[in-house]
Amino acid sequence: MIQRQAQAFYLSSELQTANAAPFTISATSALDLILDSFYVNCTVETPDRAALITALQISGQSLFASDKGFPLVGFLSNNNYAIEGINALGLTIATNQVFSLTCDHTFATPLAVANPFGFSISTEPTNVTISPNESGSLLNFVYGLGRVTVPALGEATLEGISLRDDVFLGRLILDCTNANKGLIQVTSIKVDGIELLSAQTPSNSPTLLHQFLGDSNDKSGLQLNYTVRQNSRVSVTVKNVDAALAIDVAGGIYCKAI
Repeated sequence: MIQRQAQAFYLSSELQTANAAPFTISATSALDLILDSFYVNCTVETPDRAALITALQISGQSLFASDKGFPLVGFLSNNNYAIEGINALGLTIATNQVFSLTCDHTFATPLAVANPFGFSISTEPTNVTISPNESGSLLNFVYGLGRVTVPALGEATLEGISLRDDVFLGRLILDCTNANKGLIQVTSIKVDGIELLSAQTPSNSPTLLHQFLGDSNDKSGLQLNYTVRQNSRVSVTVKNVDAALAIDVAGGIYCKAI
């Protein structure tokens, strides 16, 4: 490991303080760096738990492996998988290159100077940088499944279409805009029509949303460990058992380099 030097600790963005959506913020590197863990920092209330990050880019190259947004809550620093290291980028960034984020959400507690939004990436100095065009599967950072509104006593399906070949799916994350996570039940997880849930009839024995939250302690069971190709479809079907309220659900998957 190269000894840390000046301006090689955290790469942080400018702060978003205007309560407008969508918005894009960015960070520009002062020197050549290895990018490690990626975090979003902001105030998140229950109505914000299905907010989406719709783009992550390094020097104009997308880090999204699918056509849908990824849950903002998946990047918060208090998640267990942040400690597990699965949010590590593993990319390098050269001096004066730009890393950017786009978020399409209006927050319950309005963004302001006293309530800003920003991102930070832990870094290490490096003597060698690899351009995004030559970074291969490291560009497959996350696979977004987007956001759906699940009607009262109804079902809805999150789905993302793969934009690239050889995308290795890792940790699945889901969350919703209701404090009672038991109101949302997962009845199907499919890749190109192949059911991944193990029950004989998953719709009759659904998995509660709690299992897929950021604070779930299951380090291995939540890893899909499935490779998809360009135009593959990954879907998660959820059921809302509340008799009166519609609930928004967002989902996404951390990818692994291969």
